[in-house]
Amino acid sequence: MNVELTLNFLWIPADLGGHSGDPYSGMRLQIRWQRYLEEHLRLARDVQCSVLEFDPANSKGKALCRFASPEPVPSAWLQDGELVELVNGSRVLAIGKIVRT
Repeated sequence: MNVELTLNFLWIPADLGGHSGDPYSGMRLQIRWQRYLEEHLRLARDVQCSVLEFDPANSKGKALCRFASPEPVPSAWLQDGELVELVNGSRVLAIGKIVRT
């Protein structure tokens, strides 16, 4: 069974190095935890995101992210309030926080 988590996020605009368009359902990105950066460097984890809400006026949204591989994720990493980044290669596309559903 694939693990899912819900994020509140801020989408980084293209002029600050983010994606050229708005987020969309089906985007496959890497997720990294701000607290566990070393672990990310050893094993990157992909997620596929479904956008639940997005307001282009303030670049804020909510997404449901499903891990693309069955690789286990420590339960401590999935706690409410954990800070994460959604990245594509070296580009940070969004910063966010895990929230309870």
